[in-house]
Parts: sequence; C-alpha cells; structure tokens
Amino acid sequence: MSSKLLHLLHLTVTFILLSAGLQLAGQTSPLAISQFTNGFDGWQPDNPWQLSSQDGMQTGDSYLRMPVGINPGNKGSKLIAFNPSEDWTGDFIAKGVNQLELNFINWSESDPAYLRIALSNAASPQQSFGTWWVSNDFVFFPPESGWGVASFSINANSMHRVGNLGGTIGLDTFEDTLSNINGLRILSSTLGFAAIGDEFYGVVGMDNIQLISVPEPSQIALIIGLMIGLIPLFLEH
Repeated sequence: MSSKLLHLLHLTVTFILLSAGLQLAGQTSPLAISQFTNGFDGWQPDNPWQLSSQDGMQTGDSYLRMPVGINPGNKGSKLIAFNPSEDWTGDFIAKGVNQLELNFINWSESDPAYLRIALSNAASPQQSFGTWWVSNDFVFFPPESGWGVASFSINANSMHRVGNLGGTIGLDTFEDTLSNINGLRILSSTLGFAAIGDEFYGVVGMDNIQLISVPEPSQIALIIGLMIGLIPLFLEH
C-alpha cells in the first residue's frame, strides 16, 4: 500500500474517531432513575405524598405529587425530598455520578421554588457528624409554573460546604464525601446556606429523577488520542 493511500486512510479514520468523540461528549448515561410507575421508589418523607397522573407531563404518566405545608398531619412545611435507598447512595465516584436531573412543576399560588441539591456522608443534617454540600446555583420555578427541567452538576466547583442543623461545618473533602454518600436531597433554598430548605406552601410535582454519568472531556480526549495513536499499527498490517 502506497504512503499516499496510507496517509489518506489515516486522515479518514481520524475524522471518524473525532466525529464519534463529539457524539460521545453529548451522551449521558442514567445510573439510577425514578419514574414513579411502581410506587414512591424510596423517596421520603411522606408529607403525605401522592402518585398521580393528573396534570402530568403525558397522559397516564405517573409522577410524585407533593402537597407541602397543606395537609393535616403534615410532617413538615419545607419543600424537600430525599432517598436513602442503595441506588441513590453509596460511592458516587465509583458509580461515575456527576449530575442529577429531574422534571419539576410548581403549582403553588404564592411561593416560588429555588431548587438545589444537597449531598453528605451523613444521612441527615440532624446528625452531629459528616459534611454537607449544597448546590451553588438554584433552578427557579415561579408560582404556578409549568413542567420544566432542573439539572445539577455534581462536582467540587458547583457545590459548597454548609453546616448541619447545629451549625457545625464538616471538614471532609468533596471527594471523600462523594465516595460515601448517605444523604441525597432535593430541596428549595433561596440562599443555599443549609441542607434544610425554606418554608414552602403549595403543591409541587417531581418526575424522572436521574443520577447521570456524563463523560468528562479529558476522558474522551484520552480515549481518542490512544485510538489515533494505534491507527498506524493497524494500517501497517
């Protein structure tokens, strides 16, 4: 095979690999998902919540409907949801978790929702140990807003340490915390100073809650680089 033809094949294969890499960069891989087709899927606390398809994103589509601060016997008046089950805790580094995404709707006539997420190696802010991290930025849902998407990056640059219920701020690094998650929360917090959440009055809905793995650009570049480096070896044969 002539050197000119080898060079042309090298360029062609390189272009194909780069195109595949660009496609890979846009792909996400759900690691856990709650669509509420078979119950609450471990999400707490029961406020009491409802599983409903009325006013859902699609006809017959079940979602988690949460009346917050409304019903008698309500266990709390804060917009907060957490899941202690195995799929939503554990070693997030080993699992490759770096994003959480959900669909959300705010039917409250008066209160806006400032959605954030919180993570910790403690199960609850009431515990005196552990380190809590809360999203730097919130996703805003004004009163009586329709269904929308809230997406949160899970990394040290997108989250900050906050204190527990007693005000103690843990000293664990983000990586140490992420390797042993015992508390994952979705909450409404205007200032993001704690993993407790703000007072809220109204009905909200959540659906399609997902833990996601998004390939890091550096990982994609490394894989493509290795594959391109191997091209001459294959072409020689």
